[in-house]
Amino acid sequence: MTVKLAQSGQEKKNLLQLLRESGQYIDAPCGGRGTCGRCKVRLLSGEAEPVPREREIFSGQELSEGWRLACLCIPEESCEVFVPKSVETSMEVETEFYGETGDEGHTPEARVRYHSGAPGRRARWGIAIDIGTTTLAAALIDLDTEETLRTASAVNRQRAYGADVISRIRAAADGEAEALRQSILCDIKALATELCGSNTAESAVIAGNTVMCHLLLGYSCAGLGRAPFIPVDISLKRMTWRELFGEDGPVSTVTVLPGISAFIGGDITAGVYSLSDLPEKGILLDIGTNGEMVLATGDGYLAASVAAGPAFEGGNISCGVPGVPGAVSGAVLYGKERMVTKTIGGQPPVGLCGTGIIDVVYELIRHRLIDEQGTLKEPWFSSGFAVGKDKIVVTQGDIRQVQLAKAAIRAGLLLLTRAGGISLSEVTKVYVAGGFGFHLNLEKAIGIGLLPAEWKGKITAVGNSALEGAKKYLTESTGKGEEAAQKLRAIAERTETLNLALSPEFEEAYCAYLPFPG
Repeated sequence: MTVKLAQSGQEKKNLLQLLRESGQYIDAPCGGRGTCGRCKVRLLSGEAEPVPREREIFSGQELSEGWRLACLCIPEESCEVFVPKSVETSMEVETEFYGETGDEGHTPEARVRYHSGAPGRRARWGIAIDIGTTTLAAALIDLDTEETLRTASAVNRQRAYGADVISRIRAAADGEAEALRQSILCDIKALATELCGSNTAESAVIAGNTVMCHLLLGYSCAGLGRAPFIPVDISLKRMTWRELFGEDGPVSTVTVLPGISAFIGGDITAGVYSLSDLPEKGILLDIGTNGEMVLATGDGYLAASVAAGPAFEGGNISCGVPGVPGAVSGAVLYGKERMVTKTIGGQPPVGLCGTGIIDVVYELIRHRLIDEQGTLKEPWFSSGFAVGKDKIVVTQGDIRQVQLAKAAIRAGLLLLTRAGGISLSEVTKVYVAGGFGFHLNLEKAIGIGLLPAEWKGKITAVGNSALEGAKKYLTESTGKGEEAAQKLRAIAERTETLNLALSPEFEEAYCAYLPFPG
């Protein structure tokens, strides 16, 4: 796509800022700091001297052809830019929920699916929406039959401001709050229109983490980014579409589900709600850029959140990509050289997504090419280990990213169970939510120390529990009125949040879990 951009005002803006202002989406998971190297564009007209980081990313030939990093390239005048199509527009998003049908031996091909097709007769419709930091998932529901008629998904285009919630909080503080709000409103409107066509749905129910919901509702995120981490309002919200969007649209009313704290949002409330009742000593675990976890204590719930970083979504990995067609999602190593891989959609390999990097690291550990401290043996320490024949490598830095992410999850799980007065082995059932969790090879996740070995045989991958919770509220609130809202409020009110961010115990456990299992 070719875009004409105009510099205006005394302060010169970089291409990323100009593209955002023009409404063009570009992948920038590092938030425009120049570290990820993803915001590649080609300057077709206009002048801008390459900076040192761009000379690291591009060859001399590429620089002469005009290739630049949008976040670092500051043109002196108006210019014309070629923006490559983002692979993220075809990112795989989990929209299904499997509940107890998931198990440790699942395969994507064996999943039980709901009906998915074009709506037939005119019915009373509702829309359930899960706003994730990376993607959005939505479902059109027949309110009379409770049938899922159609699903849709999209990339959360706020990723142009950074891949994680901390980047979004910083961007909002730097004056981009309204731009972030308009971005998510535009994404929701597009999904709702795709699902409804020219018709109108009665209501929409939205589940999302606390930062996403604050940005959606126009609340300040300042209190979410610093101690004592106090949100503006996390109660259940009801409004008309016009009140939220400022215009009429494909839905009449909108409900935003209640959160629990600054760290535990409405997506987790919805996840617990989707499971009806977690069994006592059962855990709901959602692994992404954050790892959110809830333990049922019998009298209520304990919840915690840890910053895992973007490694499990392909971020901060040298050849990392999101879950797009061609992403390496699984791997097996034969001998010490032949890595056999599978990719999403069976497409030619384009990089490593989260499940792929876990598989590769596990195989390197299994063949003793990585020691317990995470050090890759020579000659691969210097050059990286080749995954296939397509210039995809796993580097020492990538292995460190996996160590940091898995140590955060394990430390959080240890302190969560400890606060609940039980050991890891006493956990009765573990529900792993989300697309990453569903496609995760659980044996290999245990093998690298991401999940405790004591949980083997207790883990169920349930799919998108947040979207399922939103769907459940949508149908139950239609038939039972305020009773459904009271159930959700009860979950939030009965949940105690552990603040692990400043805990010395967390730091100790985190360091203890950095090594890989021997």
